[in-house]
Amino acid sequence: MRIQTSYDHRVDFSKYKSFCWMKGCEFVYSGPKYLADSLVRSYFKKAILDAMATKGIVYNTDYPDLLVDLHITVEDMTEVIFHRDQAAQMSILPLADPEVINFLKGTLVIDLADRMESRMVWRSVAMEYMDLHPELTEKNIKKGIVKVLKNFPPIPKSGDAAETK
Repeated sequence: MRIQTSYDHRVDFSKYKSFCWMKGCEFVYSGPKYLADSLVRSYFKKAILDAMATKGIVYNTDYPDLLVDLHITVEDMTEVIFHRDQAAQMSILPLADPEVINFLKGTLVIDLADRMESRMVWRSVAMEYMDLHPELTEKNIKKGIVKVLKNFPPIPKSGDAAETK
C-alpha cells in the first residue's frame, strides 16, 4: 500500500479532541456500489471511529473539532505479459501466448477539515493494487484504515505551528 499524506504545517493538531462526519455528522459512503454493502460500510465506519479513538480524538456530534470524510475509487486494470522461451532469448520471432492479468487499483482518501475554520487541514491518500475479489473483512478494512491514519496527527517538525508556540 502506497500512502501519501499532506497537511497544513501551520496547524496545531494537538487542539483537536473530537470529530464527526463531514456531511451533517452522518457517515456517508462515496465509492463503488459493490462496496456500498451495509456491512462493508459499517466496517469502514467502525475502523475510523476506533482509529481516531486510539489517538485520543472522540466522536462528538454536538461540537466536533474535526470533520472526517472518506472517498473510495476502484479502477479495473489489465496488464498483458509476454513470456519468452528461455532457450530462444535472442530470437526475433513473435512472442508466444500473452498472459492477461486483470486486477483492481483501489484508492482510499480520508480528508479532515477544521470545523470552525471550514477548511481542510489534513489528507491521506492510499493506493493499492488488489485482487478482482478483495477480501473486505472487518480485519482487512481496519488494517487499511490504521495504515492510512498512521501519521495522524502529524508530529510537529521545525517551523510547524505546534512547535513554534
